[in-house]
Amino acid sequence: MTIAQAIDPVTFEVIWHRLLDITEEMGIKYMRTSGSPVLVGAYDASTGITTSDGRLVAMGPYITTQAHVLRLIIESTIRLRRDDPGFRDGDMFICNDPYLGATHQPDVATVAPVFYKDALRAWVGSSGHWLDIGGPEPGGFTVSAQSVFDEGLRMPPTRIVDGGHIREDLVELILSQIREPLVELDLRGQIVADQWGRQRLLELYEEYGADTVGSVMEQAIEYVSRGMKARLRDLPDGIWREVQYLDHDGHGPSLRPIVCTLTKRGEELILDFAGSAAEVAGFANCTFSGLRAAALSGICVALAYDLPWNDGVADAVKILAPPRTIVTAEHPTPVSLATISAIIATLNLVLSVASKMLLSSPRYHAEAMANWCGSSLGISVVGVNDRGLLTVLPEASHFAAGCGARTYADGVDTGGIIINTTANIPSIEQTEAEYPVLYLFRRQLTDSGGPGTYRGGRSAGVGMIPYGGSGHETTFSGVGSDIPNAAGLAGGLPGSTVRYLHFTGAGDVAALAAAGALPTQVDDIPGLRQVRSINMSHARFPTDAVEYHNWQGGGGYGDPILRDVNLVAQDLKNGAVSCDAASSVYGVVVNSSGEVDMPATDACRAHIRAERLRRPPARDVLETDELWKSATEWVSRTAASGRTYYGDVVLIDFDCDRTSCLACDYQLTGAKEDFRLGTLLEASPAWAAGPVRGEDYRAERVVLRRYYCPQCARQLEAEVGIVGGPRAAFVIASRGPA
Repeated sequence: MTIAQAIDPVTFEVIWHRLLDITEEMGIKYMRTSGSPVLVGAYDASTGITTSDGRLVAMGPYITTQAHVLRLIIESTIRLRRDDPGFRDGDMFICNDPYLGATHQPDVATVAPVFYKDALRAWVGSSGHWLDIGGPEPGGFTVSAQSVFDEGLRMPPTRIVDGGHIREDLVELILSQIREPLVELDLRGQIVADQWGRQRLLELYEEYGADTVGSVMEQAIEYVSRGMKARLRDLPDGIWREVQYLDHDGHGPSLRPIVCTLTKRGEELILDFAGSAAEVAGFANCTFSGLRAAALSGICVALAYDLPWNDGVADAVKILAPPRTIVTAEHPTPVSLATISAIIATLNLVLSVASKMLLSSPRYHAEAMANWCGSSLGISVVGVNDRGLLTVLPEASHFAAGCGARTYADGVDTGGIIINTTANIPSIEQTEAEYPVLYLFRRQLTDSGGPGTYRGGRSAGVGMIPYGGSGHETTFSGVGSDIPNAAGLAGGLPGSTVRYLHFTGAGDVAALAAAGALPTQVDDIPGLRQVRSINMSHARFPTDAVEYHNWQGGGGYGDPILRDVNLVAQDLKNGAVSCDAASSVYGVVVNSSGEVDMPATDACRAHIRAERLRRPPARDVLETDELWKSATEWVSRTAASGRTYYGDVVLIDFDCDRTSCLACDYQLTGAKEDFRLGTLLEASPAWAAGPVRGEDYRAERVVLRRYYCPQCARQLEAEVGIVGGPRAAFVIASRGPA
């Protein structure tokens, strides 16, 4: 008898949704107990239920990458602790070791075995970002790290609860290494969450029987696995490659590639990261656990959008990666920046290659989207408050990131980060009540959304000052200041980059407020402006200073000069687009009353097209590297017939061996070639896509490549790379099922 026959559909749905409810309840218990602003305000945590061997069954509606690592942490716990000290009913283990499953040290996980009638039936787990993890720099991101030994407390799976009794000696040991006393509530919140999950599972076993609940768990994973394989069979075969760059390793600016090649044949999906940079000396690396979590999160968003997110997704994906790269770092390479550097860049890569695969299928074209905000930030403001207590503020406004444009609509402005299924940001009022800072403004950033026929979602910027207390310092960590990571799609342009500014001599802001001159945007801030590195620690934050930072917007979709002029006019009215960008990027001219001047707009767009046609052939400029030739060799031997499309950009006709521009039917290449080779190529600085795209930082090697149809001048594709670096490419091997 099969699992499907053993359990009727109604019982399955009831138990399945009870499991989902348990994971959400665990998160609520965790966050309410902790009270941490990064948890309550930004939901930087996750919860999950797994099978007895660690396979993920259900995750809470929180950070997906933190849920996907629970399997590896539980597998490490089983492997390392099965015999000594063993595990029994009521035990719980704590782990934040990135070489044993965690993403990075500040994301601490607790996992608990669930026994019923003396048999191990399941595990429950929670993972969340702690306010501090010790080490030389507050907040957990160690800019100066030379090795993992510089990055604070690192715990292999360690029994924190013994048979239902919290090991207070171990709690004291952990807290003695950490400067922020409120971290104790983070730890106890996770213990509460896991205990709650365990108790609710036991109630479920009592009500339905352990075998029935276990069968639902297995069936849920199998259902997703079957659904993923069916979807893959529906998609065309082919190979798609994308490249992302990390522009800082903590020790200094650098441009290190992460390369992802997606190969899809039948129901097989391979993600290969060969060609990625070697691990770096600084803290921007991630381990394989981070790579896996990022890859699965990207596939969940792109391909499993209507399926439950569990290890059934993992069953359909094969991940290949050489050792000791920037995404497969090994001990003792530092990795404390991993979540906001290599991990989020990897997720964006996977989303990008998967979206281009979806664009190659008329059936799934509408599910593709441009990249969301391509980086995240680690910002800690440290100071002694007016009660004499040391505080560490994790400034998490950047969780309101710009979303990627879709094939039929703009991206959502400040809609969230793609790994967080429940978007949220901390309340300014609550933050000011608890920490010695004041916010001057938090507002959406003009021109931050990637231009396109559909615009990427806008990001935002924050201006803040110290207020009360003493000894204020800032630690700022991240990537994405030199190079935009939120790539566009099908001719869309990238979103904005990160920028960190420090203003000295700003004067008495209270006096400015009394005079009605309080700064409400970055251009209004008085004082001497200094562009700061996005990786610096212990930076003084004096009382007459203002700090400002903004984060990345989402990528655009489609040629910007095909955007509806009325939408551009609305963007101008709403402050989403500046007048300069409207004319130079979108080709839209407005008069003094803000109305579109259609004759001037038509002339402007005609001029842009004429300039595009002056560019050189891409085939004369681009070189197809040997790695790409080797990867695509099988495509030429694959039999294919019929037609397919790459979005609304090109038509691929296998019968006629022809790839042509959909707008004008101009033949670009053969059917099994990368169509970019038949275009005209314009290479320019990234800020040709709009302001705040690396112009404040060293960006000499960064190049925006735009590919145009040689006949109608339509912008067919755009990418950001570096001079001499690997480039994006793809070739479709078959049209997929009709």
